[in-house]
Amino acid sequence: MDALDLGARLAQLLATGRRVSTYKLATLDALLQHCLEHPVGEDDGLRVSIPELAERVVEAYWPQVRVYADLGVLRQNEQSRPGTTTLLERIAQARRAAEGTRNASVAQWRTNDPGTWARTRRSVAHTLAQQPLFALQKTGGRSPGTAFLYDDSWLHKKVSVVDLDAHDWSIDLFPGVPTALARVSPLLQPVLQQWWVDDVQRLNAAALEAPDLHGFLFGADRAAVARLAPGLREFQDGRCFYCAKPSGASVHVDHVLPWSRVPLDGVRNLVAVDPRCNGDKLATLPAVEHVRDLLARPEADLQALAAPLRWPVDTARVRSAATGLYRAAAAGAPLWRGPGVYDLFDGRLVW
Repeated sequence: MDALDLGARLAQLLATGRRVSTYKLATLDALLQHCLEHPVGEDDGLRVSIPELAERVVEAYWPQVRVYADLGVLRQNEQSRPGTTTLLERIAQARRAAEGTRNASVAQWRTNDPGTWARTRRSVAHTLAQQPLFALQKTGGRSPGTAFLYDDSWLHKKVSVVDLDAHDWSIDLFPGVPTALARVSPLLQPVLQQWWVDDVQRLNAAALEAPDLHGFLFGADRAAVARLAPGLREFQDGRCFYCAKPSGASVHVDHVLPWSRVPLDGVRNLVAVDPRCNGDKLATLPAVEHVRDLLARPEADLQALAAPLRWPVDTARVRSAATGLYRAAAAGAPLWRGPGVYDLFDGRLVW
């Protein structure tokens, strides 16, 4: 399957269809991330757990349900039925409860309150099946179109838990679709984010500054991960992970695999870095050597570092995401090595 053709079809579908909420965008972004983290053969299909997609949707909305200036929690859907709780409201309630137990990040909450996490995940998964997954491939009107990502013939607005149980709470991507989605993700994710910003501006009918809003919606929660800075700095013997120079007075915590591509907050993906390196790298993919060094760090040491804060390590997810991201990267793509220095990707993985 041609990745660019698939990406163009998705973009056209979302651009021409009416979006009454940001849920479709969040679900498609979650699907792109899932395919990156679960690389398969060129012509293979892939069974995708809807609760796993729900997990990624919760992770995406977690920073977005904070109060924004004097507007409160920003609206992300046109309307809700009286007496119902929207998906975003459920996530906002979960975040407030988690913060009350000192679980600032979704990664901490997932690890430290597994019961509440499992219930929220299941509830969000049910909503995804009834709304965005049912409508994601449809144009509306009298000719809704043909499913081209997965079989959605059993999905509908009132799909029940019994229906979901019968389908193992999963959708099956058609052969070739998983690899095509992974390959097109570098092009499609920035487009999705810009539409997301546009939709939030429209739904809130407020003069929101796009650059500030984009950072609010999609930036990593620096305050939460900053709590790991002292431990990471000590673990790295007071040196920047990238340039190996002694750390100065200010130390940043960076997501080696870019947060904008795969929002992984596990300690395996976090390093202490010099502000200059962090400011220059931004959201680019790092050199393969940096990823190799990242994954080579001893698991026991990372577990010991994370334990006092009850923070997850997530080695399996980070390793899988690294493999998926670089398999999807084109040969010759620039990879960040250091300030102003880039490698050209030769297509080889050395981890």
